Amino acid sequence: MLKLDARRRILLRTVVEEHVRTAEPVGSEHAALRGRLQVSPATIRSALASMEELGLLTHPHTSAGRIPTDRGYRVYVDMLPKADPASSSARQKMRRRLGDPAEEPGDVANDAARVLAGMTGYASVVAAPALQEQTFSSLHLVPMGERRALAVIATDSGALQGHSIELPEGVVPDDLEHLSRAITQWLRGSRVGDLTHQRLEQVLGEASHHHRWLEEVKAWLCRGLARGVRPQIRVAGARHLLAEPEFKSPDRATRLFEVLENESVLDGVLAAVPEEGVWILIGEENPHEQLRSCSLVMAAYRAGDRRGGTVGILGPTRMRYRSAVTAVRCVAESLSEAMRSSA
Repeated sequence: MLKLDARRRILLRTVVEEHVRTAEPVGSEHAALRGRLQVSPATIRSALASMEELGLLTHPHTSAGRIPTDRGYRVYVDMLPKADPASSSARQKMRRRLGDPAEEPGDVANDAARVLAGMTGYASVVAAPALQEQTFSSLHLVPMGERRALAVIATDSGALQGHSIELPEGVVPDDLEHLSRAITQWLRGSRVGDLTHQRLEQVLGEASHHHRWLEEVKAWLCRGLARGVRPQIRVAGARHLLAEPEFKSPDRATRLFEVLENESVLDGVLAAVPEEGVWILIGEENPHEQLRSCSLVMAAYRAGDRRGGTVGILGPTRMRYRSAVTAVRCVAESLSEAMRSSA
């Protein structure tokens, strides 16, 4: 990290936090007042000018005030105190908001994205494990009228995969309930990627002898596995970005929404997040040109003894970094706890 004396650290922090708050350039007098620095205006101007020479601040247009550069945001972020893990009470509260995938199967990644967007006021992105990497939790065969049923698989990540199947004559709801329980017992805890056709034949072979329509369930599972090699990306809160001055331009907003719809770009960024800690990319640090007007704050979460996926938020470089880091860390820790409990 660039070495700054105490006065310049205070001024940089003040300019960043005031610009984040107001979206306006920060003048030297205002910076001195907000930073509670008892020095002459000339001293303040000199310190601000030196930080501009270092590439930490810049003048927008002909304004007398200054705003942070990407490098200035980076030095500011690196000066932030290291956040402690979320408290037990905070994680419990978050768990309640996310639900329990073992008791209430659903799309936990989607829930996490929605909660994180609501907490931060930015767009959130959550990568759930690829279907093959998830753990089978249960199969539900739900009657849908005469000779049809909905086959629904729930995994440890709470993801639901559903498919309508045709039933032979004579199958009653009690048969479906019995088979749901039996198949759940046989397959629970299996890695979904290990449920090959051969494995399903071994486990379901006897049941299939009596219920040939399970062949359709097996075929559906195998088709789903072939498609389930990529993480599942969930995005929420994109509309929040439209309230930011940086994205008032229709062209910039359009480009940003195109990125949020591009799973290959998001997947590449999220997959590079380290296993530990919170990772922050600011403006020009982003490897993808489409994201260089943005900052991302991201963290990985666990699914039992393996990496589960990644949670993150995307917003302008003029981001509330301290609260963003806290929110991302809390959601990642809560997801790890939820995945561990459902395993």
